[in-house]
Amino acid sequence: MRTRNYLLIICLFLTFCQGCIKELHELPPRPSLVVKLNGIEKDSIIVAPGEEIKIDIDFIANQGTIQELYIKDNAGVYLKGFPLTMDSTELQNKSQYSYSFRANDYLPEGGSHYQTYNFQVVCKDNNQPKQLINKTITILIADELKSYTVTLGAQANTEHGHFLKFSTGEVFTLEQARQMSMEELQEIELCYFYGEDDEVTSYYREQQLYPLLGTHNSSVSWGYLSNEFAALTPYKINTLDEAITAGGYAQNKFGFIQATITASPKYIEDYKYSTDLKRGVSLTEATHPTLEGIYIITLQKFTEWPNRDIYNSNFAVFRVKELVPGKAGYITLEVKASPEYLY
Repeated sequence: MRTRNYLLIICLFLTFCQGCIKELHELPPRPSLVVKLNGIEKDSIIVAPGEEIKIDIDFIANQGTIQELYIKDNAGVYLKGFPLTMDSTELQNKSQYSYSFRANDYLPEGGSHYQTYNFQVVCKDNNQPKQLINKTITILIADELKSYTVTLGAQANTEHGHFLKFSTGEVFTLEQARQMSMEELQEIELCYFYGEDDEVTSYYREQQLYPLLGTHNSSVSWGYLSNEFAALTPYKINTLDEAITAGGYAQNKFGFIQATITASPKYIEDYKYSTDLKRGVSLTEATHPTLEGIYIITLQKFTEWPNRDIYNSNFAVFRVKELVPGKAGYITLEVKASPEYLY
């Protein structure tokens, strides 16, 4: 008797499961969302700052009619006129609804700055049970990185220039730098310098990429080295003197570049857009860069110096392809740099 009861319970359970499976199979099809970004069907897009972005969306109830649809912006706020429901004049008894809008109208400053922006779109139908579908539209505002290979000479190298504008790849010699105005010098971001025991303290013995004139009192710069050590007088740029204020490490009053170099967590080939570049992994060795190393460099320009809270930033990644040590040597870098400072 007990066995029969068990068998009866099992049969009833199987019948219940079959009913559930059947009900699941009989669910109405989910609605559809067709998204086109600048005329191409996709859910994400990468555009340059200020580029026009048009979004076309088709909301489709594949069975029944649309009950509700909406679009939310990056902050989770409904776009103007949404949500639309089946009681709305525009949507009554419709199984399809199309909507187009200019995304730039919802981006901070029209998408003129580097940012990632999302829209959430949702479509619900009136079936029983009700079905819905949602998508996230992602817009990435980013410049493609500028790629180039450049060779910088150390301070006594007569073949190659020592000063680099990272965002463009332009290189300048010491003679060219000495002819520049203060405004022009502020466009130079980095200098290649190779120290030796008889010229600088042991801490600055190896090759380095220095900012032209450091802003924080912890920044070592070309201006500091050439003014601090008598042996480096031949490499001095007199125009920089007016920027140097009293105090260690040559603080300045013009808000020059500060540079921070960190190790890259991935290969240089993996970087394509300016938004790919973020500060890397802290270096444990003071003597960098080294041959075959891959590095992220963070550049900051303080626009209202001495206020250190207001600055523009830029990033680049570089690989050391060749290195000839010594003050008459050189360093060759493969670079991918953002062409503009990020705000």
